[in-house]
Amino acid sequence: MQQHHLSTGFIQLNQRQLFLRTMQNSGGNGSAVLVIPPFAEEMNKSRHLLNAAMRQLAAAGYSCFMLDNYGTGDSTGDLDQASIDIWRDDLYQLLLLLQQQGYQNINFIAVRFGVIQLFDLMNKHSLPLPMQQLVLWQPVFDVSKFWQQFVRLKVAEAMAAGNKISQKDLEQQLSEGENIEIAGYPISPDFYHSLLDINSSTPAQLNDIKLHWLETSQLDTVALPVQKMREQLQQHCQLHYTQLKAEPYWQTAELASADQLIALTLQYLTEGAQHD
Repeated sequence: MQQHHLSTGFIQLNQRQLFLRTMQNSGGNGSAVLVIPPFAEEMNKSRHLLNAAMRQLAAAGYSCFMLDNYGTGDSTGDLDQASIDIWRDDLYQLLLLLQQQGYQNINFIAVRFGVIQLFDLMNKHSLPLPMQQLVLWQPVFDVSKFWQQFVRLKVAEAMAAGNKISQKDLEQQLSEGENIEIAGYPISPDFYHSLLDINSSTPAQLNDIKLHWLETSQLDTVALPVQKMREQLQQHCQLHYTQLKAEPYWQTAELASADQLIALTLQYLTEGAQHD
């Protein structure tokens, strides 16, 4: 295996300066883990957990990578200059780079909106590295539902200030070419239209892949939409579903800990690798 030269810091992909966090194991097993973080405030809430998971995986022999999407985190650019197409191209370039670095296969940890991003990438590109396993944290599969929940933040904020604004009003502004601002994040018409263009249906590339879905819930039972999606995924891949009773780490007021989530992620990826 070649020597790996990717270290934490800025990396140029498609002429963009993006921040890449890496935790590598030099005597590693040739297996890379790419973490696809969630969107906006949820990313801030879960970054510490993803860093902890990456540290533990690196100690177990994996090399882990997490890219801040253009216009987010520590990467350059502003969100209103970004689009899903740009993010998809950058992720694909990073995968090509990992292939050139001599990695033999790829695993993914995708969180919340990161799952939509990953499925969209897989629906539009064939991955340059063979995929081993996939771990989904609290996955969002439906982009219109994601958008609806995000817009709700703005609607609630307006109501609290005694103003009335609807999802339709905001979409009207976007279709007229105006930027809108939601919870401090500038959303451009380009970004909005690229969201509408996402293909987050279950990718054919998932066939026969081991997929671990880690759902955190206060419920004792499995929610109906989750049950439906589980049935759908089971037709494509080897699905392993686990429900954890814990606080919703992606939206708590204070940063939450999620030790069991991280421990299971580590267990699934390392056990799965031994069975291959």
